Amino acid sequence: MRPLFIKSPRQYLVAAILLLIVFAVGVFAYQHTWQSPEAVVKINVTNHGVSLPDGFFLYQHLSAEGITIKSITSGSDSLIISFNSIEESHAAEKVLKRILDNGYRIE
Repeated sequence: MRPLFIKSPRQYLVAAILLLIVFAVGVFAYQHTWQSPEAVVKINVTNHGVSLPDGFFLYQHLSAEGITIKSITSGSDSLIISFNSIEESHAAEKVLKRILDNGYRIE
């Protein structure tokens, strides 16, 4: 016996698609809500002709300040430094603003 509101195979298909859409939106909303902000600092070059700082140089300075780095990744025209916590990323941002000159934007 079929449910009263579904009378044709096309309605089954539409109901299945709607159910999948609702499920996908729910998963996205759950991830977005419970996801903590990323603990990263991004370094961009502000002037043409200025190269990105050396990752090992940055690692040495941040380690000397007791800041643990998770990873350093180079992107297009930027370095992205990942940390284990937001507190470490804020501390690293302060250190980087102190050791790097105005040729770099630190976010």
